[in-house]
Amino acid sequence: MGDALDVYLDSGLPVGRKSMGFLKGAYDCGTQTFVNRSITDKLLEESGHAFHIGTDDPTMRRIASWLLTYHLKRCNELIERLWKRNGREDVKLAGLLIANMEDNPWEKFLSLLRNKEPLEVVLDVAEEIKRSGRDIPSKSFLQKWASNDIRHQIVMLICSLQMKDDLRGLVESAPEGGELFERIRERALAA
Repeated sequence: MGDALDVYLDSGLPVGRKSMGFLKGAYDCGTQTFVNRSITDKLLEESGHAFHIGTDDPTMRRIASWLLTYHLKRCNELIERLWKRNGREDVKLAGLLIANMEDNPWEKFLSLLRNKEPLEVVLDVAEEIKRSGRDIPSKSFLQKWASNDIRHQIVMLICSLQMKDDLRGLVESAPEGGELFERIRERALAA
């Protein structure tokens, strides 16, 4: 006998717009959601996300695994829709799908970015991609994406995950950021 998430997923992913409501319902099946509710209410105010349920990482990984196993052909469409809806769990799920698909994950991720993204989201998705065994892109690839201040800062964060000598200039020349951003830069340059 499965748990609540297994039972929920067994009902199948609907087509069209209903799929997004279905996935939001899956986030609520996590065991930690009610425990996290007061924390997530505070985080939601600061994040700019449409919602933040507080679903734990193991539950998010199970949902991503289920999608990749049973609905791989729909994942690219779902990634676009999840990122656009911009719930905290949506961008987490999109990041997990991007990291574990065969496409170029760095290009897919960078193409989704908006003019303003929370630092936590950028690091979370970039670390997922790195954790999936993907190398940090080449300097020439990253330079193409450093077209404005925000994108250059994001490129710097990606470089910081695996600092290489040829990426040093991209890290040093990134526009100034907040306190956490500057600590990440300092640590990357010290590596």
